[in-house]
Amino acid sequence: MDALTQLHAPQARFVLTYQQRNITRDVSQHLLSLTYTDHLTGQADSLEVELEDTQGHWRSTWYPGHGDTLTVAIGWEGTPLRTLGRLEIDEVELNGPPSTITIHALATGINSPLRTLEHRAYEHLTLAAIAQQIATRQGLTLVGHIDPIPLDRLTQQDTDLTFLRDLANTYDYAFKITGHQLVFHAIQHLANTTPVATHHLTDLANIHLRDQIKTLPKAIQIQHKDPAKKQLITYTLINHQTVAVPSSHSQTTTSADTQKNRQRTTSTAQTHAKAKAQLAQANRQRTTGQWTTTGQPHLTSGNTITLNASGQLNGHYLITSSTHRITRQGGYTTTQHVSKIQPNP
Repeated sequence: MDALTQLHAPQARFVLTYQQRNITRDVSQHLLSLTYTDHLTGQADSLEVELEDTQGHWRSTWYPGHGDTLTVAIGWEGTPLRTLGRLEIDEVELNGPPSTITIHALATGINSPLRTLEHRAYEHLTLAAIAQQIATRQGLTLVGHIDPIPLDRLTQQDTDLTFLRDLANTYDYAFKITGHQLVFHAIQHLANTTPVATHHLTDLANIHLRDQIKTLPKAIQIQHKDPAKKQLITYTLINHQTVAVPSSHSQTTTSADTQKNRQRTTSTAQTHAKAKAQLAQANRQRTTGQWTTTGQPHLTSGNTITLNASGQLNGHYLITSSTHRITRQGGYTTTQHVSKIQPNP
């Protein structure tokens, strides 16, 4: 690359705010790397800021406070920056020589009552109503699409964080806390969103895709106790259609293509929702992988992208996590972990 090209090459930019104060200028002088990772579900978004500290500023007068907040925005010179998250500092790491300080922060507040053990019972509520109750209790705004799934009775003996994470996994929902928002969104609905980007193989680096050959389940079986008939019914979900037969008859219809769940449910709607979630989760495991592109702030978890690879791996992919990294030497890159998806019928 000649000097003129370098002069006009776009420059990566970031803005880092500490406790409402812009500290970008101070950080930039010492920055080795800034890494922001966001997850679709199951894990808190995180930020790592690695700083050169040979003069000892960051481990003394500039030492950050435990639980203090960081807000990070990333982009390119000449374009609006995208705010990726507001996080709380939970760890400071010293390494050397040469002396470096790494500040670690998490999106789910370390001081939040979300981590307080709760003992509660929820009766005759929908999944949406339970999520809303917890959001209100925590002073958060509930965001996302939630199907009207009736739940007869649930008992909570965990923190709100663990309880919601388990509910999300059971019914195939994305769950995380972002700032003052509680995100609880049906993952299956993301398959029909408009892709935010199209990638060609020539756009990508560090490509790794894995297309499983082993048989994935074509059907899910789950059991429900019918209180009126006093009979155990086995429900099988095949091609989004639910078939119910008495449990005793189902013993002769085993198949390698059917995934069985020994968990029993209390209603037909709950049974169908669980089976639908398990089938969707299994199918997303068929084609998974990751790749790296030049930095693109809009490539965040929950978005879909199109891969044009001129072959069987063409199609839509859901971003399950993304890592945005700015380094002193390497500029700005975005690594995406993905699962291949099919639009819902």
